[in-house]
Amino acid sequence: MRSNRALLFVLVLLLFLLLGLVALFVWLTGGLDRASDSETVPAGIVHVRSIYVANGENLRRPVGIGADESGRFYVTLRDAQRVIEFDRSGDWLRSWGERGLGQGQMLVPTGVAVDRAANHVYVADRSRLRLLCYTTEGEFLWEVPVLNPLTPVVLPDGIAVLTFGPIALFSDQGEVRGEVGTRGLERGQFDYPRSAAVLPGGDLVVADSNNNRVQRVKLEGEVTATAVWVDGAPGRFQDDPKVAYGLPTGAASDGRGRVFVLDGFKHEIKVLDGETGDVLHTFSDLQGKSDGRFNLPTAIAYLGGDTFAITDTYNDRVQIVRLLIPGEDNVVRRYPWLWYLIPAALLALLPFFLGRKRWFASRAALERAQEDGHLRLIAGVAGRIHVLPETYELFRDVEEEGVSIGEYLAAAGPERADVGPGSAQGGSEHADDEVHDEVARLDVAVRPHAWRRLLLPRAVLVVRDGEEASEFDEVPARLMTVDELTQMYRIDDTP
Repeated sequence: MRSNRALLFVLVLLLFLLLGLVALFVWLTGGLDRASDSETVPAGIVHVRSIYVANGENLRRPVGIGADESGRFYVTLRDAQRVIEFDRSGDWLRSWGERGLGQGQMLVPTGVAVDRAANHVYVADRSRLRLLCYTTEGEFLWEVPVLNPLTPVVLPDGIAVLTFGPIALFSDQGEVRGEVGTRGLERGQFDYPRSAAVLPGGDLVVADSNNNRVQRVKLEGEVTATAVWVDGAPGRFQDDPKVAYGLPTGAASDGRGRVFVLDGFKHEIKVLDGETGDVLHTFSDLQGKSDGRFNLPTAIAYLGGDTFAITDTYNDRVQIVRLLIPGEDNVVRRYPWLWYLIPAALLALLPFFLGRKRWFASRAALERAQEDGHLRLIAGVAGRIHVLPETYELFRDVEEEGVSIGEYLAAAGPERADVGPGSAQGGSEHADDEVHDEVARLDVAVRPHAWRRLLLPRAVLVVRDGEEASEFDEVPARLMTVDELTQMYRIDDTP
């Protein structure tokens, strides 16, 4: 009995698909010997892209970064007095900036923030002591003086500018609204805070850099801001190894109540619960030059999902990475394209399942079934039996126990070519010719044509016995004798 060639084809196709995906997986993960590489990407970090050049310009000393809700982000080049815009994938969109002391010019641009709703990009210039405002296309709009500005932060109702101590508050048109906190060591005071993340209620989580701590504060209070929680504390002396943070330089909220804090000196990224300040996870041992490692990173921006952009300042690049904390770090999260394996496998099998099983029968098989009284059984199992035209004519009026067999028959295949009517009553030579003619014509009928080939139809050919099966051995169908079929489907009434 021949195996189904269509099924074999599908299995071979799926095997090659699986081998290809395994090879792609090994390639993406860096090969089988990756564990021995001392510069592997730390656990939980999935490197997406490193950006060294934008429109032919080297990203030398990128320091500030700010992103909008769509994932577009802006980067400041401290030494080149430039602002560069990228899309969420890290492709360059535009650049602007000019060195000088005039309006709209820059000397040492540090922090940057974007307010897409207002069509504003804000840049803090530490040397010109200015907060500059541009359109998102880089057209200069206005600037206001700010004492020791470090980083602008977009609030629901304006802008906060982090300075060496106080947090200065402005409207989105640069109107002064006051300031919160002062420089110092107490809760709600700050010392050179380099970055802050805005929580949904408007509170700020401030990377209080020189105080070696992170604070969540409400923007109220003159001498001190109102601190909701504080993680870390100022060192007892310079380079105190017991501080929780060596130099927190960047902070970004992922919109899920979590805050990701960069530690530039310890080369860590801490994940904090925005409500309580509890440390949820620490990505540690990040220092290095390879992709996924950093050398004094200074700012971080949230791009959506689990993706962030980080200014890897002393590696002169910006990195786009995915940060997966334990519980999220699994193969499917690291390689989301694996989700496509299921539909790909289903699509590969779909033609096989859509290809209906079609039943065929030789004339001798129906004659044998008629002798044994099993025509009704074959008709019930097949539902539709495809036969050659002359076989259809021979059996279309046959009834078996009140069942019209012709209702279950369908004429298929070409008409006779060179074997005339009545040849079956001729000599053995004519009988052999008729057998060969039936084999050839059933071979044509069984094979799918045109677009039906894509559906991988499954054909079953019922033959009289094993001897006749050998005659039809080359026909692309599963061969089943009358006895095999009746033994498989007949209900034995013997008690």
